[in-house]
Amino acid sequence: VFPRQVGKQCLVCRSMAKKVARDERLRKKFIPMIVNKAKERGVVTGNVTNGWTIRKTVASGIKMIYVVRMEHARVEMWIHVGSSAVEVDDSASIFDHFYAMREQIEDAYGGKLTWDYPGRRTAFSIQQDYDNFDLRDTQKWDNWADTMVSDMKRLHDALKPYYIAN
Repeated sequence: VFPRQVGKQCLVCRSMAKKVARDERLRKKFIPMIVNKAKERGVVTGNVTNGWTIRKTVASGIKMIYVVRMEHARVEMWIHVGSSAVEVDDSASIFDHFYAMREQIEDAYGGKLTWDYPGRRTAFSIQQDYDNFDLRDTQKWDNWADTMVSDMKRLHDALKPYYIAN
């Protein structure tokens, strides 16, 4: 029985390895599309990395991030000063500063945003979610990259007047 179990586990491992490799190939092709479009348009962006995000620090404790997963994506302002209790309080204060301007920010953005991502313990966010995103649908990549870059510009432009001077 033991060799059969090992054989089954190996098949599962091989299947997972193929899926991870496929996902990684897709990510390596899509992420540079976002970066290139953002740079062409002068929109805030970081550089291509080996991860599933593109990050650019825009102020102390604040990053503008493009997040790409297999079945969802988002653009966000990510607020994270650090993980200690004092730093989490500082992050919360920065978030509260923006939240107090929620109506003005959403008016400038041109729509509703998600204010704070559930489940985070040390960071806060203001984001536009794309729940119908699917990285496997390569025919929609150009449209998704355009949408994400356009929304990042709108998000950054809407938030920028409320940055706190250090």
